[in-house]
Amino acid sequence: MQQGQSTEQTGTRDDTYDVISVVYHALQGAENCEIYADDAENEQLRSFFQQAYEQQRQLAEQGKQVLMQCLQNEGGQGAGQSAFGFGKGQTSGQSSDSRSETVTSGTSQTDTGIG
Repeated sequence: MQQGQSTEQTGTRDDTYDVISVVYHALQGAENCEIYADDAENEQLRSFFQQAYEQQRQLAEQGKQVLMQCLQNEGGQGAGQSAFGFGKGQTSGQSSDSRSETVTSGTSQTDTGIG
């Protein structure tokens, strides 16, 4: 990504955007390694994929801590508060919309709470 591009397009500082990207890809990599370990036909491959899974998970956890610091520095928000203003004026767990959305494998399903 070119310098300054994410801020212009997303309103998010480059560093924050980059950390989010690394966390996302680490979690995606961990998920892939888990699948590969399950599919491995010998113990050496299974062990390799399990080791890669653990490393990706550790990287994602470290990235989440770095992301929290980036968001606090970016917006001056305290821990547990959204840097984007989500949840302001609402109690925890409440939403102004009665629908919840679940995203699974690139598809979106909306639960309207009816039925």
